[in-house]
Amino acid sequence: MQPSAHRGRWLTSLAGALALALAVAVGLSGTGPAEAATTSLTVGTTPGATLHDDFIGLSFEASIIASPALAKGNLAQYMKTLGPGVMRFGGNFVDTTFWTSKGEKAPSWAVTTLTPNDLKRLKTLADDSGWRVILGVNLKHPDPDRAADEAKFARQILGPALMAIEIGNEPNYYPNYSPAKLYSDYQRYRAAIGKTAPGVGLVAPETGSAPKAVTFLQDFAKREQAHPDLFALTTHFYPACARSGHVSISQLLSQAFHDKIQTRADILVKAAKPLGVPAIMDEANSVSCEGQDGTSDVYASALWAVDDELMIARTGIRGEYFHSAIARCGAPKPLYKAYTPFCAPTAADAAAGRLRAQPEYYGLLMLQQVGTGRFLPLTNPDTASLRAYAVKNGTRLRLVLDNLQDPASHGSRTVTIKLDGAYHQGDLLRLTAAALTSKTGIKLGGASVAPDGTFPGTTKTPITVSGSTLTLSLPAGTATLVTLNP
Repeated sequence: MQPSAHRGRWLTSLAGALALALAVAVGLSGTGPAEAATTSLTVGTTPGATLHDDFIGLSFEASIIASPALAKGNLAQYMKTLGPGVMRFGGNFVDTTFWTSKGEKAPSWAVTTLTPNDLKRLKTLADDSGWRVILGVNLKHPDPDRAADEAKFARQILGPALMAIEIGNEPNYYPNYSPAKLYSDYQRYRAAIGKTAPGVGLVAPETGSAPKAVTFLQDFAKREQAHPDLFALTTHFYPACARSGHVSISQLLSQAFHDKIQTRADILVKAAKPLGVPAIMDEANSVSCEGQDGTSDVYASALWAVDDELMIARTGIRGEYFHSAIARCGAPKPLYKAYTPFCAPTAADAAAGRLRAQPEYYGLLMLQQVGTGRFLPLTNPDTASLRAYAVKNGTRLRLVLDNLQDPASHGSRTVTIKLDGAYHQGDLLRLTAAALTSKTGIKLGGASVAPDGTFPGTTKTPITVSGSTLTLSLPAGTATLVTLNP
């Protein structure tokens, strides 16, 4: 063999190998990423927790009740679009609000004063939206009689829309405060409110995200076991805080972020079970301390929200309420919350309550499309980048397939699903955007939320399902809702 011929064949082989490697890298088309290997999922048959029609909720700072923007803008329509739900008013500002039905002068610590006229504004929002209310009362500056007076007027004005009264906010952060003191104060408030508003339910202990909060939650639940008198056991949770360091999109969508939320959800459900009352996560979101710009206000947060809400519901929690605000988009912090499901384009819009949907709102809207039912177990070998859920209602099965892979570096992936029975009709709709970093152009089933908060509805794509097996191609960076019927 002549050296030149050997070298030529070697170079030809090398060129072929490089071409093959390049073809694999771009998905054999030269225009996009490679398609991943098939992922196999299996749907079980044993029903689990129930997904209720009012699982979705929104949490607000209590001070916003004093704002005319609460009831004169399009917030009510945004809520109606999500279906039945719960609006909770608490947050840090509940402990800086001063209630008076007699026109007294507010103390120096008060940031906001609330009166019966403010509750009438809240009543308008409740009527227009159809949502129920959890109303927080001040605990950090303890005054059970004043809280009882507020509960009395809330019951009179809100009527059946009043779901419960919340006692304080994140008492685990109060200075020189203990779990024993919290329970003692709760009993004082319970007794006072029981006299002025008998029959109104109470939610507590409203603990925060810090590890110390778990001690307060578990201690409160243990003390309650002797004589449960709660409407629901409640806690708050944010898996990260922007002040503790930058939170990236990859962190937001990571398995570690997911597991951190799951751990706190498990703790809440375990604490509530002996009490025989619902567990509610009535303040939650992705990143606290006003959110992380470029992470919690982009399309990735919509994919996160889909996974988060379904994970929380599957754990057995009765409701999860995303913390929100009526504020100008991009306003200087601390007024702006990057994670809020909606914001106002200008300061004038904020004052008038004219809001526009943010990416996270689409995650809530997709959950609304799932409807009600009971979760079925689902075996998934790739939870790191594919979060999958199954919800059964009668003979209808719905699957949510949340592909968290970045479309900038991944193509479609194929999933084969072994179903819990035989199905012969099906369709799907998708949550989509151009990139994980997109702030606009987000669509659910091909449609976007209108500026007035209405949603025109989704376009569904028929799919072929043959008995007990379904195979689908899932584009990267999409969440897919599949509906199957016999």
